[in-house]
Amino acid sequence: MPVLSCFGQSDAKIILANLKQDLELINREVTSLRTEVEMLRRENAQLKVVMDQTNRANKLGQQNGLVLELQNRMQSLELAFKQSERARGANQEDISKKFQQIIAQMNRGFEQVTTANTSAPEKAPTFSTDYPPNGFVHKVEKGETVSSIAKKYNSKVSWIINANQIADPTKVFVGRELFVPQK
Repeated sequence: MPVLSCFGQSDAKIILANLKQDLELINREVTSLRTEVEMLRRENAQLKVVMDQTNRANKLGQQNGLVLELQNRMQSLELAFKQSERARGANQEDISKKFQQIIAQMNRGFEQVTTANTSAPEKAPTFSTDYPPNGFVHKVEKGETVSSIAKKYNSKVSWIINANQIADPTKVFVGRELFVPQK
């Protein structure tokens, strides 16, 4: 209070009144600033909400973009699958037609073979009885033929064939007993 003593009491009251007014002004200014700060905080909070929504929308937009890309890929895969199914079906039809042609060709071949076998039946060989009734039995050994046996015993091939009713002289096997006619 040394300042107050220099001045008078009335001057001190004026100074005090001025200080009070200054404090009130400062108080009002602080209150005003507090209000402004509060308003700025609210705006900041609102901006944060808007930013969050924007970020979510961007993320959803990106996700929607990914979903669209996946849908496009799925459509292209479905298209490729349908095309491959059509191609597979066409290949199956082609293979089926070729099998049918092969089967028809085989059937024609079987018919030709069957017709060839039935149309010209083999004649049963006829054998003559014009050979000498005398002779002996010979057992065929390895390396012998009807011709070699006939030569060996001074007989004729035709006599041996007729006497034994041999249809194919090349198929006389080892161990077979043959009647060899002799004069």
